[in-house]
Amino acid sequence: MSEDFKNTSGWLRVQWTNPRDIFTILLIIGGDIVRVAVAQVCAGPVPYLTPVTFSFGWISYAVSAMLSAMGDTRLMPNPELDCLLINAKTGYARANKSWILSRMLRDFDYWYPRLVDSEESAKTTVLQRASTGKQRIRIGLRVSVWHCTKAVDRGHGDVVYWIGLLVATLQLALAAIPWGLYGEWLTFMVTAVGTILAFVSGSLPQWTEEKYGVRNLTERKDVILTQGNGAHDALLILGPGNGLDLEAMAAPYRQVKCLATTRVSSILLATLWIALLICVAGWQQRTWYLLGIGILGLIHNVFAAGKKRQPSAFGIHLIYRETIVEEKVMHTLWRLEEGYPGAGKALLDTFFPGKLRKREDSLWAFAEKRCQACKGKSSAERGKWGSVPPFRSPNGLNDYIDDIPIEGAYGEVTNDCAGESNRKKTCSDDSSALG
Repeated sequence: MSEDFKNTSGWLRVQWTNPRDIFTILLIIGGDIVRVAVAQVCAGPVPYLTPVTFSFGWISYAVSAMLSAMGDTRLMPNPELDCLLINAKTGYARANKSWILSRMLRDFDYWYPRLVDSEESAKTTVLQRASTGKQRIRIGLRVSVWHCTKAVDRGHGDVVYWIGLLVATLQLALAAIPWGLYGEWLTFMVTAVGTILAFVSGSLPQWTEEKYGVRNLTERKDVILTQGNGAHDALLILGPGNGLDLEAMAAPYRQVKCLATTRVSSILLATLWIALLICVAGWQQRTWYLLGIGILGLIHNVFAAGKKRQPSAFGIHLIYRETIVEEKVMHTLWRLEEGYPGAGKALLDTFFPGKLRKREDSLWAFAEKRCQACKGKSSAERGKWGSVPPFRSPNGLNDYIDDIPIEGAYGEVTNDCAGESNRKKTCSDDSSALG
């Protein structure tokens, strides 16, 4: 047994001095990391330059990409976060299938200004002081409002994008050491070829086509991004009037234009990656250099795949406007509707799919007519409507509706008079108008 132990110790010493066979095993694991890293970095500021470094996992990714190209023809990964995109005017909601929009909402805690938390904290303090009980006040929903100044199919360069070029340079420098010291050039050749194949794999036009690939808007479209009922955050994005259609981007599937090129390229790239694997399969000289290069690339790819980014890195440039927050979700929606007609109503079915109380039903009927009357009007003209009725009734009764106006500033009836026998006003009573 002592002799066996000595043999084992010697084998371990040799293996850690000059690892064997492990590199070929590592090359075929971690394909999912590579795929997400490419999705993050592709369609950056430099056309067709996707600086995702050579690392473990590229062989596995290349084979799976070839399979996808021949099957479902998809390169982009699936969204990482289930969420909804809602048209703020029509209220039409769709399950988001865009990886970009999913990432934006996932990373929201990273890129939103701290002012959002400050406004929520200030509101909580006010509500806590006004509360007669000792129960802690919790905010149900906060809606942050953003103005989209630009939505394009080219991301803004950030550290996640540019650091790939630096890491690739470091890998080549490390690979040149055994060539310079010992005349061993295989490590440099494998690294250089792997880097070229990695950059070419990420430069396929279908990446950009899948990531964006939607029409440009000719008029403003406002959308809301949220995880749905029970979510703490909802993002109202006021469209710029041109640029990418975010609602179309969230659609389940878009026919891409470059399938034939992708299929041929994927087969060729997978073949070249396998050929590269064969080149290093039996290599046993100074393997720590290759392992170090692979580990360096793996660290970069993990960083690129997981790093939280600003929306501008995906080509969506947002400017913060305000945060609307109340203790109750319904009250938050009503305040949102007051400032942005149609937006609160658009979220109503998502957060309150059931039957509403009588007062709530009348208030939202008023809000819908108000929204229709305000379409195409300036903020000054919308101001003629004055303040919307308070959500809480003056006498605290859930069925009290006498304080809800019947007619708006443009003479459009907001509620049908038929069946409203409990009202003390009529549709012809000018004193009920908001103007």
